[in-house]
Amino acid sequence: MTKPTSPIVDIKDAAEAADLYGNLLDTADVGLVVIGADRAICHWNQWMQSRSGILHEQAIGKRLSALFPETRLGRLCQAIQDCLEFGMPAVISPSLNQGALPLRPLPQFAATFERMEQSIRVHPITTSRGDKLCSLTVRDVTLAVQRDRLLRQQAAELAELVTQTRRSEDRTRAILQNTIDAILVASDDGNIEPLNARAQELCGPEGDPELSNIIRFLLPDSKHTPPQRPTADRLLTDLGTGVIEVLACTKNGRNVPLEVAISHFSADGRYHYIITLRDISQRKRHEMEIQRTMAELERSNSELEQFAYAASHDLQEPLRMVSSYTQLIARRYKDKLDETADEFIHYAVDGTQRMQRMIDDLLTLSRVGRHGKPFHAVPLDSLFDAIAANFRRAGLGPAGNIVRDGFLPTATGDASQLLLLFQNLVSNGLKYSDPDKGEVRIYAGETDESWKVFVADNGIGIEPQYHATIFEIFKRLHGYGEYAGTGIGLAICKKIADRHGGTITVESEPGKGSTFCVELPKELPIVIAQESM
Repeated sequence: MTKPTSPIVDIKDAAEAADLYGNLLDTADVGLVVIGADRAICHWNQWMQSRSGILHEQAIGKRLSALFPETRLGRLCQAIQDCLEFGMPAVISPSLNQGALPLRPLPQFAATFERMEQSIRVHPITTSRGDKLCSLTVRDVTLAVQRDRLLRQQAAELAELVTQTRRSEDRTRAILQNTIDAILVASDDGNIEPLNARAQELCGPEGDPELSNIIRFLLPDSKHTPPQRPTADRLLTDLGTGVIEVLACTKNGRNVPLEVAISHFSADGRYHYIITLRDISQRKRHEMEIQRTMAELERSNSELEQFAYAASHDLQEPLRMVSSYTQLIARRYKDKLDETADEFIHYAVDGTQRMQRMIDDLLTLSRVGRHGKPFHAVPLDSLFDAIAANFRRAGLGPAGNIVRDGFLPTATGDASQLLLLFQNLVSNGLKYSDPDKGEVRIYAGETDESWKVFVADNGIGIEPQYHATIFEIFKRLHGYGEYAGTGIGLAICKKIADRHGGTITVESEPGKGSTFCVELPKELPIVIAQESM
């Protein structure tokens, strides 16, 4: 017969078991809540206290809706009701935020969260007495939710990046396919991959083998030393990238000039080269046409200058004879003929003298391009000293009428032609000014590339519409009776400025004088420098 178990021992073991289970529930790393049939809370473990700031004593006997009045718990309350009435388990995921929780200043708990994402497992419990309870297992899944959101955001960003990349690839592919140049990629083993339709047409399987051979010749590799491939060595070693012109013979026997551009990059431990082929046949035809036109223009200009020089030179002898005899008649028959005859003889002498000056100016104009001297350094201070001396000797005006203001630079050019240029400008300034009050002021300025020399007068001025035309040959704004001249002086000035790679312009208003600006480059263009040697 079995000895009955002591009731005291059973009670003690039950109490210890209850304490043990209570401790386990309180130390669990999840929230554990037990709700009775009346929807009131029977158990509220330590985890729930620390997360909500609500003590066990404050929670027991109360409903969840009373503890969290500002939180939407409709789904959770419905799940609890279904669990108690029908034994239906459920899993829901509500969010709690700080504003929705009546947090209290409890020093023993760290209830300072801003937002908590939860996973709540609702499960039915039946006691040994048959009572139906509902257990809530609450897990903080904030980090998991945040990771999930971050992953979804990254996935969306990646999808957008892929979409943009595809659009960019489509755009690049469309550009490549529609460009007139052939674009290829070649590796250092000689493999050539066409990137667009034009490249496929020229160098693909059905393309021209001659072009492929040219490309392979241009690309350096370990099998060929630089002397065997000097062009590629120069382009890719010395320059890094380069552009050259080659003449390729196509399958149909036609020679095609090509512009080949090569650049290289490193990828996958190998060198790759981007080659661009451009058919420059039309450009070459245009260049040849321009060269022919320029040659014809130079020949025509040379013939015109020679004709002007020869015509002017040949005209001088009969003109001298006419001038000499008319002057002889004027002296011999002075006061022996009537007044009308003396006037006619005066007109004849004056006309021959004007013609002589015009021929001299034409000869000077023709010599600017044909008989120029080599360029060298020309101190403009010394140049204007010589101009002032020339005016004093010729009695054309006091040297005090020519005023130099500040520094004058040293230019590079033909000294005799520069003297003629500035002497013409000074002469014009004095001619069109009041003889007693006229003044010509010379001063200089500069830019990074050029010297500027200004010749300013206080004369009658020039209408704006004539600022460009006064530099044309035989262009005169006044009759010979008002101001003497041939109409060639400023044309000579412009031609001299052109020969020096410079310009000449004027700023003027009627009655306010004129300012001529001669701009001369500090460094001569290569073509002009070669021609001046």
